[in-house]
Amino acid sequence: MLELLKEKEYKWTNVILIVITVAIVLYIAYVRGGIPIGSNQSVVLESNKEILKLNVKEKSYIGVNNKQVFKATRDGIDAYNLEGEEMWRDTFSLSNFVVMQKEPYIAIGSKRGQNIYVFNDKGKQSEIISTYPIVYFSVNETGGVVTISNDNDTYVVSAYDNMGKLLCSRTTYTKEDGYPLVAELSPDNTKIMMAYVSVDEPQVISRVYSMDVTQNENNERDNVQYGREQKNNLVYEIEFMSNDTWVVVGDKLIVWYDINGNELGQQQNLSLVFVPYLNAISQYGEGYLPMILSEKPTQNIVHRQDQLVYFNHKGEEVFSTELGGGAESVYADSNGVMVQVGNVFKGYNKLGNQFYEYSADTDVSKVIYIPSLKRGIAVNKESVLLLIPKREVSIND
Repeated sequence: MLELLKEKEYKWTNVILIVITVAIVLYIAYVRGGIPIGSNQSVVLESNKEILKLNVKEKSYIGVNNKQVFKATRDGIDAYNLEGEEMWRDTFSLSNFVVMQKEPYIAIGSKRGQNIYVFNDKGKQSEIISTYPIVYFSVNETGGVVTISNDNDTYVVSAYDNMGKLLCSRTTYTKEDGYPLVAELSPDNTKIMMAYVSVDEPQVISRVYSMDVTQNENNERDNVQYGREQKNNLVYEIEFMSNDTWVVVGDKLIVWYDINGNELGQQQNLSLVFVPYLNAISQYGEGYLPMILSEKPTQNIVHRQDQLVYFNHKGEEVFSTELGGGAESVYADSNGVMVQVGNVFKGYNKLGNQFYEYSADTDVSKVIYIPSLKRGIAVNKESVLLLIPKREVSIND
């Protein structure tokens, strides 16, 4: 009898542990926007207070990185908590600076400069110094950086780890290979996906290559594992949706591939208003890629009628909604997508459910909301405002 009771107690202990584990996993997925609990509810945000003052005469880039607000200028970067208290800062000198981000990393460089500075929520992590002027760079979520540098008709695509160490590079010449326009380093730092465009042929031809970083043979073309040719398609963007899926975006054709170069799906002749870009990829599932589409993308924004559309890892449309006007700005991360139409900012989670709305009474250019903290920011020319929930509203399907 005692053994039977012990056996039942053991089974119940296992059941309780399983229930607790499942509850923890569901909660984490929920706070990251992966489960539509209460999906018919959206919060209306209101301005609570000013947390940062901005110099209107100075170009500033404001973003959110791992629950910190950061401000980048030509003279450096400052990070703050959501109360406006400084967490860390660093200095540099960059004219015409460019900010690229994949949470929790930020890379800052300048047009045709030779230095790139990499930061995370702890501060500066590395500095990359290029031999040639850099015409393109990007950063991934592990702090890896890929650059395209140029000297006359010579182009070099290089990859670096999060400490700034050179992993590999590939040197090409425009007469032979065309111009490399875009490159991305895979999230695990093992592959560079890059697109070259040739304009000296009867039609535009884009050639997309995958190069193995782990072989570590500098300037050797043998590192290229495979290539894909796309005729009459100008490739201008590459995005990773997850560790195993990447997307090639062109003006006529968008193609989804797995990490081995197998085509998963494609979409033709989509009229994009903005270049698709994710500030953070999804940590759960196969990921999503949001796009703003319009039948007449060159039409005046006052008359344009845009759509927000989500595509899955196979290039299939899984969600779309009419925006009721022309989108003025868009911001996408692992929580979802923010779209601005007029002075109204709406957030949609990864399943397409609206989860916040903010109506600005000042000239606001950006809104970022963090669901897990129930806090957000609004950025105008003069300041950064803290946003908090005012009330919840039901969203009719």
